[in-house]
Amino acid sequence: MKELLTGNLPNSFLIGGREYHISSDFRAMLRLEEIFSSEKLTDEEKAERALKLFYGCIPEPLEEAVERLCYFWSCGRQEQEGRAKGEGAAQPPIYSFAHDAGLIYGAFLTQYGIDLSRKSLHWWQFMALFEALEEDRVLKEVMRCRAVEIKGDMPQAQKDYYNAMKRRYALPLPEQEERQQSALVAALMGDGKVDEVMACMKKK
Repeated sequence: MKELLTGNLPNSFLIGGREYHISSDFRAMLRLEEIFSSEKLTDEEKAERALKLFYGCIPEPLEEAVERLCYFWSCGRQEQEGRAKGEGAAQPPIYSFAHDAGLIYGAFLTQYGIDLSRKSLHWWQFMALFEALEEDRVLKEVMRCRAVEIKGDMPQAQKDYYNAMKRRYALPLPEQEERQQSALVAALMGDGKVDEVMACMKKK
């Protein structure tokens, strides 16, 4: 994300020879998470709403529009990191912008002096700050507890602690919803098939 240093953060994309301004504020991306995790919407409806939220319309060609959205959502890392196919099962999420909103708000306020309820931030700026949060923040401890793998050779007291913390900080996402969200994200990020989603959207 060298653009963070050069000041050339993307606020529009050229798609099919036409420039489209995008919703670059972090709040729009948080709304995308809400769309993807909705149990009331089909995958096609989620993709349609995500594109309309991001561009204000559904640009053509659709595949290019989806690729640009994914590129932006991944903060420009998709091409560099080359998300490998078949890397194994997706890991459970260790944070949720919706569920952990209070912890995120508090971490930004105490570490950076940024009031997220009043401050507009480009999505890439927000994620850079989020990833740079200090390890002593409550949010980072919660994330560590969710991520830790409880192994058989752990002392029993340590197992009991992490089991208790995992129950305490568990994200309220039903298993089915997690699978649906992971499948849609995988499709949009290029690890799955977007053909069917795009085809259904084109029929509308």
